[in-house]
Amino acid sequence: MNKIRRTINIGALAAVMAAGMVHCPVFAASVAENPAPIAAEAHKAAEAVSVTVGDAVFYLKSPADYDALMAKLQNRFKAEGATVRRMDIEPQIKAEAVKTEEKILTVDEAFKLLLTGGREEAVYVAEETESLESVAKKFNMTVDEIKALNADWEDPLHKGSKINVLKPAPMVTVTLQQEKKAQSPVAFKTVKKEDPNQVKSVKKVLRAGKAGALETTTRVESENGKVTASVTEASRLVQEPVDEIVAVGTKEGLATGSFMTPTVGRLSSPFGPRWGRFHYGVDLANATGTDVVAADGGVVTRAGMAGSYGNLIIIDHQNGTSTRYAHLSAFNVKVGDVVQKGQSIGKIGSTGRSTGPHLHFEVRVGGVAKNPLDFIKL
Repeated sequence: MNKIRRTINIGALAAVMAAGMVHCPVFAASVAENPAPIAAEAHKAAEAVSVTVGDAVFYLKSPADYDALMAKLQNRFKAEGATVRRMDIEPQIKAEAVKTEEKILTVDEAFKLLLTGGREEAVYVAEETESLESVAKKFNMTVDEIKALNADWEDPLHKGSKINVLKPAPMVTVTLQQEKKAQSPVAFKTVKKEDPNQVKSVKKVLRAGKAGALETTTRVESENGKVTASVTEASRLVQEPVDEIVAVGTKEGLATGSFMTPTVGRLSSPFGPRWGRFHYGVDLANATGTDVVAADGGVVTRAGMAGSYGNLIIIDHQNGTSTRYAHLSAFNVKVGDVVQKGQSIGKIGSTGRSTGPHLHFEVRVGGVAKNPLDFIKL
């Protein structure tokens, strides 16, 4: 059977109740979020408000409580962040001013009644042998009600037996038409700009990218919180993305393919096993402050403190090889600098784990340490 939808106009409640008429609320867009209060002056003589839902009747203290009950129903089923454009409630609700000695419910009590005071058919499966009386108590029913729902009832029920029962359910169906706005990111583009002053493989961000924002408006309809329809009505770009600009070097690398001795000094420790550990470079001893130069051209990828290395410079020669210069007392370059073979990059020192001023020098091919004496002459 098709449902019959009726609406309730909260703003018109005062006039309707004063006339003792049937009342049905519509939450228009202008009052959906904050329903208009009912004029108290129109109800000075009223001691209560009777609310009729189908065959059920309950009483509230005042029109303000009725408004609060409607707002509570709306908020119960409203989607987070949505704006309610319309609220329909069925079956028809009748609200009128009365004088009564019946129990007057609080807003919370009436709210609970509307959500759990109804009943709907469900199938109960017995988990063990039990009587109809036992099942009736579980669902706050009478045995006669159970028999009326089941033409082929049996008593007692056996494990696995199925029987129709009435379980608690909402007394009303609250249909909400809502509008929901949501934003999603719009990815930015990366624009590459050639830089002839930088060597190949060197990249520098000239301007950071920033994502844009797309706002989508969706119309959502729900019944007691369950979405029954969702339609995207509009989309608009509320913030343009900002392209990221990256400078990419086009200059040929400065590496010559051969290494020069990076400093003047005495070989104080060779490549290989040393003191129970492996020494991945050679130590060239000399006074603190002695100049250290790049063994070949390349790009500085590290220049700073590095644990036991102390002050460390790493140069990528962009041909699969790199060199390391450790225990420095000073830096003449920074990360990103392009250096030429023989260019001063720092000074000998004794930082990190060191027994005296010297340069620890490493050569790595494909990331693997090799004996520097295979590449330089002392």
